Amino acid sequence: MEAQQTASSALTTRETVSPYLSRKLSVLSFAAMVCVVFIHAYNYTDSFLQPTTMISEGTHIGAMVQFLISNALARFATPLFFAISGYLFFVAFRKLTFKGYLVKLGKRARTLLVPYIFWVGVWTGIAALIVWGAGDYFSILSEKTGGLFGGKWWQFFTNPVPFQAWYILDLFKLVLVSPIVYVAVRYLRWGAPLLAAVPWAIDFSILYFVNCDGLLFFTLGAYFAVRNINFLGKEGSVKRGVLSYVIPSAWAALCITYTVLSAVGRSINLHWVVLMTLYKLCAPLGVCSVYLLYDMLSDKVKDSRFLSVVTSGTFFVYILHEPLQHMAFQTVLKYTQADWAHMLCYFLLPPILIAAAVGLSVGVRKLSPKLHAFLTGGR
Repeated sequence: MEAQQTASSALTTRETVSPYLSRKLSVLSFAAMVCVVFIHAYNYTDSFLQPTTMISEGTHIGAMVQFLISNALARFATPLFFAISGYLFFVAFRKLTFKGYLVKLGKRARTLLVPYIFWVGVWTGIAALIVWGAGDYFSILSEKTGGLFGGKWWQFFTNPVPFQAWYILDLFKLVLVSPIVYVAVRYLRWGAPLLAAVPWAIDFSILYFVNCDGLLFFTLGAYFAVRNINFLGKEGSVKRGVLSYVIPSAWAALCITYTVLSAVGRSINLHWVVLMTLYKLCAPLGVCSVYLLYDMLSDKVKDSRFLSVVTSGTFFVYILHEPLQHMAFQTVLKYTQADWAHMLCYFLLPPILIAAAVGLSVGVRKLSPKLHAFLTGGR
C-alpha cells in the first residue's frame, strides 16, 4: 500500500509540468544565469556588492551603469532560481510520504552533492596549481587555497574556490527541511511564505543554515506546487493587461532609484535601511516582471532552436564562469585602471565566457550524454 502511495504521489515532473511551462522555466533559468554572470562582473571598488553598498566612486557613470545592472536589475536571478527549484521539487507530489521524501532526498544528493564535490574538487586542484606557479598573483585563489590547505578542510564546503557553488549547498539544505516546508504550505497556506518573509525582510539567515532569500522563494515555489496554482504557465497568446506594463515599469524605476541613491548615499548621509528596503523590493518585482515579459514574448521564442541549444548550457555557465571571470578582470585591471578597461571587461568578457561555456556543454553532451549528465547532475 505504501509503495502504491509513493508511486502515485511521486509522479514525474514531466507528467505534471506543461510543455509551455517547462520551456518557460528553462528560458528564464538561462536568462537568470546570464544575470548571475553580470552580478559577478562588477569590477569597480566595491567588487563584493551588498544590499546596502554605497558606490565608492559616487556618481561616476561607469560605476553607476555597472551597479544598475549588477546590483539592481540582475538581482531577481537568485530568488527566481530558488522559486523554480521549490516548485519543481514539490510539483510531482500530491502527497509527500516518508518513503517518497527519502527517494527525492537520494535523487537530490546525486544531482546536487555529486556535481558539487566534483566541480569544487576540480576547481580546487586548478587553483592550487595556479597558486603554485604564479604565487599571489591571483589573490582570490591564494586566499581560498591558503585556508583549505592550511588545515581548514571544512572550507571546501563553506568557502569553495568557485564561490557561486554556495547555491548548490543551500538548495540541498532546503531539500533536507522540505517536509517542514510541505506541512507549512499545506496547512498554513499563505501563512507559510509570510512566516518565511520575516527573516527575509530583516536579512537574517536562520541559524546560518539557509539563506533568507532561499527560504522565502523556495517556500513560494512550494506553495504554488502544493496548492496547485496554475497561473505560472499560460498556454497560447497572452493578452497584455495593465499589469504587464505597470509592474516592469515600476521595477525599472525602482532599480534606477536604488542606483542613484547608492551613488549619492555617502554625500547625503543616507541611512542604510533605505537602501535595504529598495533592494528587497527590486527582487520580487524583478521576478514578476520577467514572468510577464516572457508571456508577452512567448510566441516569438517558444519554437526557437537557438534558445533550445543555449539553455542546455545553463549549468556549465553557472559552474565555469567563476573564478575565470575574476581572474580575467584581475589580469586586465592590474595593467590599467582606465574607464574603458573597466567597461570593456564588463561588457565583453561575460558574453565570451557564456558562449564558451555553452559551446563546451553542447560538445560534451554530443560526445557523451552520460558524462554530461554526471557533470551537470542531469540538468
